[in-house]
Amino acid sequence: MRLFSNVTTGLTILAVVFTSTLSNISTASIPDLEANKDERALSNPSYILGQYWFRKLNGSRALIDFPPAYDYLKDALSQILPQTNLYNTTVEMTLLNSSQSNAFVIPGNHLFIYSDIMEMITSEDMLFGLLGHEIAHLDLRHYERQTKHSGEELQKTLVMLGAGIAAALAGAGSDATTALWLGGIANQAENTLTYSRNQEQEADRRGREYLINAGLAPEGMTKLFQAFFKQALGRPKLEYLSSHPSPNSRLSDSFSTETKETILSKNRTTDFEFFRASLLAYRAGIEDKPFTYLDQKIQDNDAKNFAKGLFSYLIQSPDRALIFLNKLEKHNQFTDYLQALSFAASGQTEQGLNIINMRLDLAPKDILFSMLNAQLTKTKPISVYSNYLYEQRLIWRANIQYYQSRNNIPMALNYRALLDFSQGKDKTAEYLIKRAENDAKDNDKNAIQETAEKFKIINEAEKQEDLEEENRN
Repeated sequence: MRLFSNVTTGLTILAVVFTSTLSNISTASIPDLEANKDERALSNPSYILGQYWFRKLNGSRALIDFPPAYDYLKDALSQILPQTNLYNTTVEMTLLNSSQSNAFVIPGNHLFIYSDIMEMITSEDMLFGLLGHEIAHLDLRHYERQTKHSGEELQKTLVMLGAGIAAALAGAGSDATTALWLGGIANQAENTLTYSRNQEQEADRRGREYLINAGLAPEGMTKLFQAFFKQALGRPKLEYLSSHPSPNSRLSDSFSTETKETILSKNRTTDFEFFRASLLAYRAGIEDKPFTYLDQKIQDNDAKNFAKGLFSYLIQSPDRALIFLNKLEKHNQFTDYLQALSFAASGQTEQGLNIINMRLDLAPKDILFSMLNAQLTKTKPISVYSNYLYEQRLIWRANIQYYQSRNNIPMALNYRALLDFSQGKDKTAEYLIKRAENDAKDNDKNAIQETAEKFKIINEAEKQEDLEEENRN
């Protein structure tokens, strides 16, 4: 039985709505996506477009919502970004559960990775190869250059972007997601095909430079292409290859680049196996025999038991999750977080808090464990700010719990509205924030009004870019 079935209903409706939304673009002025390069400014059309779809995708039922996986990915990106022009830039991340192998970027510095691709990525240097390539697309501003290179194709490109993202919103599991990634979008338009493939090769080469400059093994990218090529032999609809040049040409290009030995790549000890296991635990839910799937795909015993524990927790079997976690020989952030969650879900809150407190003794301001502590104890969360949505979600949830426990419903609604808005549920968020404004006491009104004003400003900016209200929930 498939336990996490992907939702496909509504795909056609979403794609049609998006197409009709953009029907007036051909007669309107085409936005210059390179006009404003301020990364997170609402005067930047590229950021507005990317952030709009980023919110929508984070409301998908395919979302992988396990914070330690995002923490690991953020740390991995931090090794590559200093080699680029994106240093000190926030690259937002979303992990999606899917039976398709893909990774892609969208405007405004947003990165997406599908769980299925981790079947092929079996080592950390291969993951760095993937990240190097994706970050190169952002650093080289390929989306902006694509639309500038072929301005008359902008309407078609945006419609394809919308249709592809609508597919991901419908569950990220159907063949309709082919157009999602930048290369895939461009490859749908024949007159931009060559330009797109040149961008792919440019991203390959620049990505390898990043890895070398960061002291990471550049042959990880070669291994990545080899894995894609091998997988494509028996899987002709492989998403990643549908949007890229042929594996043979990329392998040839990769092997022709001089390989450099690095000290750092040999001595690194990381939690890669647990990051991979996290994504595959979600992916197992799409399989008829999830535990057999995990036995086949994960070799490391600790990572395998962790994945089985996470899968058990996801299907609301925390007691079984604890059985698998008790088999672990080593512990880390991934296992401790899951164990704390599982103890709490099984009614053993004190045991969960003991684990959380041990982590907080080492890092008192750790957002993951401090927010989990606040949720379980229903105490006021520490004051902290984050640019990353996965951390903001934790902060908002902790505040919801706190204000509910104090019977301060307006402030609980305020944070619930922020959470819903971040998932593209604009109408629900607006309804909640109006309720909060009507019932708020004087000392809370300013905070709630700031939230309402934030929603208004973002929605107005999206309207300016023809992202109309009828495309919202």
